[in-house]
Amino acid sequence: MVRRRCWFGNAGGLWAASALRRGGIALPLICVLFCGLGSSPGRCDNWHGSVRSKLQVDNRYTLQNAHVFGELWGQGFYDNSREDLHGAVEFVTRSGYQPDGGGVAGLYQAFVEKGFDSLNTRVKLGRFQRTDNLGLYLVDGGAVAYAAADKGWGFDAYAGHPSRYDHVISVEGKFVGGLEGRAQWTPDWGWGSDGPSLSRIDVRGGYQYFWRDLSQSAFGYSPYTGYGGSASGNVNSGVLIGATGLQGAVASSDLAYGGSKPWGSSLQRLYFATTGAGRLGLWRDSDYELGVLGTYRADRDAFENIRLNGQLDLTNAVRVRSSYEYFQPRDPILTFREKFYSAYALGEQTLARTRIQHEPVKGFNYYVGGLASSRKGYDGYGGELGANYVFNPNFGLIGEFDYMSLGPETASSFYLSSTHTVNSRLQMRVNTALRFEDKILYGFNRAVGAEIEAFYMLRNNLVLNVAGSYVWYTRILDEYLGAVQVIYYFDNFKPKGM
Repeated sequence: MVRRRCWFGNAGGLWAASALRRGGIALPLICVLFCGLGSSPGRCDNWHGSVRSKLQVDNRYTLQNAHVFGELWGQGFYDNSREDLHGAVEFVTRSGYQPDGGGVAGLYQAFVEKGFDSLNTRVKLGRFQRTDNLGLYLVDGGAVAYAAADKGWGFDAYAGHPSRYDHVISVEGKFVGGLEGRAQWTPDWGWGSDGPSLSRIDVRGGYQYFWRDLSQSAFGYSPYTGYGGSASGNVNSGVLIGATGLQGAVASSDLAYGGSKPWGSSLQRLYFATTGAGRLGLWRDSDYELGVLGTYRADRDAFENIRLNGQLDLTNAVRVRSSYEYFQPRDPILTFREKFYSAYALGEQTLARTRIQHEPVKGFNYYVGGLASSRKGYDGYGGELGANYVFNPNFGLIGEFDYMSLGPETASSFYLSSTHTVNSRLQMRVNTALRFEDKILYGFNRAVGAEIEAFYMLRNNLVLNVAGSYVWYTRILDEYLGAVQVIYYFDNFKPKGM
């Protein structure tokens, strides 16, 4: 890590505080992080982060007219290993079209985290991000994490005011809180020298409570009917507050998320995950892993999602994977790759998969598998195969094919992806796809897509990132995206894509 003096002085902290209009209780932490810590030279030698400026043209949110917007994204992190003190600030300012109708500035993180070794505890206060069954969202509040001295068990607790993360399917409420426990054992149980064994058990479970004021009827959606409400002001008719308490960018009713009841003032979730691993012992290299995870809605007396999965090594080079899951995908804004998964669809569904993977030589592996699905009253089946070949450390190639037949609908997709590090300054990624589908809604449709992204290092801490994608359809409107981004790193962190 490259150590630098903190380039944010008191003036920088005041500028950030005045520029970000919706920081809530997190805004004072900017002054603590930038001004308070920055005033002590001995404690400001371990700042790192990045500043990104981006210009993007995109029609994915409306599928009609292109929208252009600019974005300036900054993030800074502070680490003091001696005091076990850490902090982060992340903000964005925008101009032009806002897909979620939001403001021109946002504060995504502003927290302080302190570790107390004598108590085996860490405390975090401020605005921070969480990812769980509610999606990706922000919390203005606090969190406590405890880990036993032997690291065998621990728990996390959090509480605060939740808010949306831009146009991501996320939450908007008054309060969210939860408690999660975790434990790990390495019992090394076995039945004979060559018999079955169980060497590791991981268990995780928790409870979450979410509350929202039902008097709110924002974004033109009534939580009682599932249809547009009578809210006044600037209404984004495409935004949903669905039966799960989520908000999204593109949806038409709570049924898109499997909802069947009016959304209550609170929801309660119990979630769990258990994994066991060991060796079957019937032959050499017979390692296995079994797992189950799920979420139970206590306020509805029903499972929201559940997944069973397992894997078994037949030889040192052949592995079998299987899974069964009941789930409800929530994000209608798909990535380029997700658009071409034949098994991907919104709404309530079950999906069972079995896949055999073989790696005959180092750097090359392939797989073949089958799947069965149940969705919207239809049962279906499909298959998939793919290969991954790493020619050398600078060039890799991935090819995939999958097919799905579900009731009267069919879909098949071909996908080819390549990553190439041209030289020490230039890296490129190219993705191409071809899809044929026959849908009840619009009949036969062919999709051809291409995506390209390049990183060019202008200096050791300055990177130019260019990306673009286009998907041509025969029966629906085309989609496209283009973006140019310049990234400045304080500490030469590896760049991330857009």
